[in-house]
Formats: sequence, C-alpha cells, structure tokens
Amino acid sequence: MIRRSLPIPVRFIVPVVLGLFYVACHAKDHHCEPSSCGDIRNISYPFRLTDDPDKCGVLRYNLSCENNLTVLHLYSGKYYVRAINYENYTIRVMDANVREDNCTSIPRYSLASYNFSYEDPYSMFLKRAIQTSRERLHLSKAIIFISCETQLVNSPRYVDTAPCIDAASRHSFVIIGSLKVSDLRDSCRIELMVLTSSWIGTNSSYIDIHNMLLYGFELSWAQILDCYVDIDTNKVRCYDRTMPYLEGDNNLNLFVFRAL
Repeated sequence: MIRRSLPIPVRFIVPVVLGLFYVACHAKDHHCEPSSCGDIRNISYPFRLTDDPDKCGVLRYNLSCENNLTVLHLYSGKYYVRAINYENYTIRVMDANVREDNCTSIPRYSLASYNFSYEDPYSMFLKRAIQTSRERLHLSKAIIFISCETQLVNSPRYVDTAPCIDAASRHSFVIIGSLKVSDLRDSCRIELMVLTSSWIGTNSSYIDIHNMLLYGFELSWAQILDCYVDIDTNKVRCYDRTMPYLEGDNNLNLFVFRAL
C-alpha cells in the first residue's frame, strides 16, 4: 500500500488551523461578559467574581464583592481593589484597614517582596527586554514602620508618624524604600512592612505617606502569560504558555500586544 504524503503547504496549514481553533475555544471557555462591583465596572478575564459561572475567568484570580467593594484576598490579607489596568496587566489594591481622613489607620497585614514566589498568581514586577537580555521592572516599593525607644533619631530617612501615631512607650517612624542593616538605628525595631506604588519627593510628611497607603500598590498578573516590556517600543508583549507549539512559526503563539 502506497502511503502518500500531504503537500508541504498543507502539512503546515493543518497544525496552524488546529492551533488557532484551540486558541478560539480556550478564549471562549474563559471569557464572559464583564462583571462589576462598586467602582470597579469591568471585571473580566483573567479575573472573576466568586459568584460568576465557573467557566468565566481563572479561579486563582477570584475577586469578591463585599459591601459593594471589590476585594482581593491575598495570602492572609484583605485588600480593596482600586483599579484594574488591562493595558499593562496590573491590579492596584490597598490594605482594607487604611481609612481616608484618618491618619491613625495603618495597614493590618505585612506584605513584602519575600512573600511572592514564581508560582504565585501575582508578582511585584514586569520583565523588561533590553536587546537580548531581560531585567525586572519593579511596580511597588516598601513602606517600613519602625518603633524606637527614643524620638531623637539622627537620620533624614526616618519620618516621624506623630501626631497620627503616638505610642505610649515607643516612638513610631516610617522609612520609604529598601532598608539596610546599617540604616536600622540602635533601640529600633521593624514593626510592619507594606507596599506602595505612589511616588513622592523628599521631605515628605507622614500625611503624605498615609496618602501613599491610600493610593495602594500595583501587582502584575502577567505571569499567567509570558510577558515583558519591550524597551524599544514601550509595549507589553505576551505569549500564552498554555497554548500548543505551532510547527513552522512559533510566533503564532502571540496572544496579546498592547501599548502601555
């Protein structure tokens, strides 16, 4: 029995068509009409509300609607969703314990870079492509709450939290950004580490820092795809790692290509 081979063009067309059919079905299975809760009006793939149909979104990107506020439960913390940016694959959230017009309210949950791992649904950075190499573009920075036995701390980085936070036996300060061991003064200890994506200048007051807490911090969900920022075009390129390899042109795995 003679076995005939398909013509070369057809052999390449068949897996491409099947692959694109898979992409279409994959999208249909997970993309639904957007949901809404409070001020967040466009909750769509990969996000979903907990009462959405199971086919909508991705389960690890569950959000809940509580008292007309969109809530993200992350690790042991509770965070209000302030914004979702589908153009650069970031979600901005704030600690649910921080209150506007009440500078005595501070975050309840510690959160820092060491909380995140590669397998987590969120990360603190996007990858940025520079020629043939990639580096990390950080989305958030640290706000560190420190208590000291004395109010006289000789460092311009220590921002006094008084009169908002006035401890009875120890004095409270805040540092913005990373902290070296040499930056921690004698008789001082770290009480809380949180994140912010707000950027302010030097000589900031604690009221400014409290406003940073209200603004919240950004996290990326781009690791659901293989995403990075192309520094030459300032655009985000993403490849869906769940899609099959298509023989003949692996660029067909390109899933999204959006400007920042």
